[in-house]
Amino acid sequence: MKRCVKSIIVIISLSLISTVSIATTNKVVSFSTAKKKMYTIVFNNTGDTLYCGCDWSAKKVDLISCGLQSFFPKKQRKRALRTEAEHIIPASWMHKVNNKTRQCVIDSKAVTDSAREYCQKHDLDYKKAHNDLVNLYPAVGQVNADRSNKPFVDVAKNKVKSYGKCDIEIGSRGIVPPADKKGDIARVAFYMTKTYGVTYSTRQLGLFKQWDKQDPISTQERAHNRRIIKVQGYGLEQ
Repeated sequence: MKRCVKSIIVIISLSLISTVSIATTNKVVSFSTAKKKMYTIVFNNTGDTLYCGCDWSAKKVDLISCGLQSFFPKKQRKRALRTEAEHIIPASWMHKVNNKTRQCVIDSKAVTDSAREYCQKHDLDYKKAHNDLVNLYPAVGQVNADRSNKPFVDVAKNKVKSYGKCDIEIGSRGIVPPADKKGDIARVAFYMTKTYGVTYSTRQLGLFKQWDKQDPISTQERAHNRRIIKVQGYGLEQ
C-alpha cells in the first residue's frame, strides 16, 4: 500500500513538473518586455533606425547623422528625437488569421475596447505575434507615426511626404522603404505568415516576393536573426 502511495506521489510530482515546464515554454512576454529586450539585448542600446538609418543610442535619435536635423516642424520634433518600436507588419494586420477575423477582435467591439489592447489580453497567439522580436525594429518616432499601418508600395501616391536625405516616401495609401530594406521587410512578412497565419493582398504578397529576389539576405541580417533567436528562443532561421 505504501509503495502505491509513493508511486502516486511520484506521478503527481512529475505531472506538476511537466505542467510547469509547459507553462514556462508557452509564456508570452508583454509588449513592454519585448521592447526592452529589443533595445537592450538585440541592439545593445545602439544602432541605426529602420527606414532612415539614423544613429540612435539609449532610445534617442541623432537626427544630424541622417540629415534630418531641420526636417521636422516644432510640434513633431519631440517624437522625432526618440525611437519607437516599429511593427514592420502592423498590429492591425494581425487581426485576421488565414483571412478570418480573430474572435478577440469581434469580442472587443462588444466591450468597446481597442482590438489591439483587448486581443493582447485575451488571445495568446495574437499577443505572441504582436510582441515577436522578428517584427520589431527601432524607428524614428515621427516616421513610425507617419507610416501608421499603411501598406508597402513601390510608388507612393497622393500627398506624398519625403524625408530629406532619408530614402523613403510615405503617401496617403502606402510607404516606399529604402531599397536595401525591401528584402528584409519581405522576409519578415513571410515569417509572420508561416508562424501566425498573417495574410496579405495579392498585390502586397507579389511585391514581397519581388523584393525578396531583388534584395537578397545579407550577413548583417543573418546576424540580426541569430541574436533574436538567442533572445526569445525562436525566429527567422536562414
